[in-house]
Amino acid sequence: MESFEPLSHARINNLSTPNLRFIGNLGVFQYIVDNIMLSNYHALRYVASSLDSKLKGAKVASVFSQTRNELVVSFRNHVESLIVSCQPHANALYLHTGFTRARTNAVDLFPDAIDATVVSTTMHPSDRIVTLKLDVGLSISGLFFGAKANVLLIGPDGKIRDSFKEAKKLVGTEPRFRDGELVYDLALLDAAAKANPELALAAIIKKAFPSLGNVLVEEVLHRSGMSGLTSASEYTEETSRSILSSLQQVLQELASPRPRVYIEKMGEDRPRAFSLIPLHHLSKLEPREFDSIHDAIRYVLSRQRATDSLTDGRSAIALRLRRFIEKARRTLKAIEDDLHDTARANEYERFGSLLMTHLRIIEKGAKAVNVPDESSHLTIPLDSRLTPAQNAQRYFEKAKKSRLAYQQARERLQNLRASSGRASTLLDALALLNTKAELKVFMADNVDALDEFGIGEKSKEREQRPFRIFTVDGGFEVWAGKSSANNDLLTLKYAKPNDLWFHARGSSGSHVVLKVGSGKGEPGKKAREQAAGIAAYYSRMKNAKMVPVAMTEKKYVRKPKGAPPGTVVLEREKVIFAEPALPVHNRP
Repeated sequence: MESFEPLSHARINNLSTPNLRFIGNLGVFQYIVDNIMLSNYHALRYVASSLDSKLKGAKVASVFSQTRNELVVSFRNHVESLIVSCQPHANALYLHTGFTRARTNAVDLFPDAIDATVVSTTMHPSDRIVTLKLDVGLSISGLFFGAKANVLLIGPDGKIRDSFKEAKKLVGTEPRFRDGELVYDLALLDAAAKANPELALAAIIKKAFPSLGNVLVEEVLHRSGMSGLTSASEYTEETSRSILSSLQQVLQELASPRPRVYIEKMGEDRPRAFSLIPLHHLSKLEPREFDSIHDAIRYVLSRQRATDSLTDGRSAIALRLRRFIEKARRTLKAIEDDLHDTARANEYERFGSLLMTHLRIIEKGAKAVNVPDESSHLTIPLDSRLTPAQNAQRYFEKAKKSRLAYQQARERLQNLRASSGRASTLLDALALLNTKAELKVFMADNVDALDEFGIGEKSKEREQRPFRIFTVDGGFEVWAGKSSANNDLLTLKYAKPNDLWFHARGSSGSHVVLKVGSGKGEPGKKAREQAAGIAAYYSRMKNAKMVPVAMTEKKYVRKPKGAPPGTVVLEREKVIFAEPALPVHNRP
């Protein structure tokens, strides 16, 4: 069991046993994934007491950082290194046995402290500052102030010689630390309750005694038989006596500290709270006791890193899935709105037929014509630049395109609804994961499903390839260029003579190649239309409803000598009208 010096300068006023000294709260903190507090004043004081006995006489071998916001001090002929974590959500100070310095990405710090000997380790009388005093007149002070945490090298003159963070701003200045001693004046509790009747009782105690920490305050209230949510307006003399009795009991137990972590069983063990004393309000949780405060801190931080890794992994996947679902929702509404406009094929065909029937009465250059239709007459708009027959043919073409667009929209609507449903199913399953092992199994079991939304190893591999790669009907691969130079690379070096080549007609955009040998048999009509849609999507005409796309075999594509990157000439081509779209199961 580690040695622990009682806190001689802390006073507790107005207790029934006035001679009681506050022995020091190791630091009780509530485990919150994003806000683990290991920098409670008394936690740091206990660590400082331990370091004083362990590091006295140790010679500094190196001071360095190889992890963001973390400083390491190693010592000669000493197996333990001192870790100072300035992570905003996890300020901490502890010894780590067998810590290994990385061969790369490690930055040396505080050169003036090298080979100096530790004389003592002390705790500031009333602030969260731990100081290693060195025999050369220097001192290394860790300031554990949450997001403002830092480590300073202070010279004999009291000025900052070096700084772990914000060195340019701080070097040469004199640090300002809080004055005074740590006092627990219980009259402050009565005054705070009377001055703030609208606050909860837990908030009042924290306000009066901020160094106790959230969970220790909760323990005092629990032992008093009260809830932290009780309003301060209900604070009475009896309440005061009950709280003081429980506080006295807790402080007396702290005279025999024993580090322990209360654990929640949620797949993996998760620390809920950390204390030197038994916590009655967490009696349903399993406590794990430690002989060393440093072992306890390392355990909590290692579990936090595992939890952070799980949280980060789940959050990244969930974000991609939610973005897809939200985008799908907007797209579905747009498609449903467009279906009304694209369902006019019969009307267009009717106009064309009526025009063909009444060609003789249509004047060339007319902007409209009124023709008999069953029991009435119908006015049909015309393009004055076209002949009557050409106007009729124009309506037949519009009918054809409208039917095609309607069919594609219906198909896309169905596919998008199915994909959105699959994304929702994955999102629901993701929410049930409690461990990294479960996340790993989830990723392995849903490789193809996640790949549909650009998630997982398959998607990473695809992103690392030189081109955008998609799969269309029949299992055929379609490759799309990413830039002008990349277009040249795709067309001139990667495309085979019989591969189908696509490009949005009359617009800049990606070269797109349908790899003929990548699927079974020959690419069908749907595969060609999907490839044309990709070419339209990666062009400046992306926002148009339908885009003319040139299609030819690669062997009919050549690059003129001296032409700019991405510029080619087609010897023959066929034009396909395509909706700018990516295959549904390839969309990120």
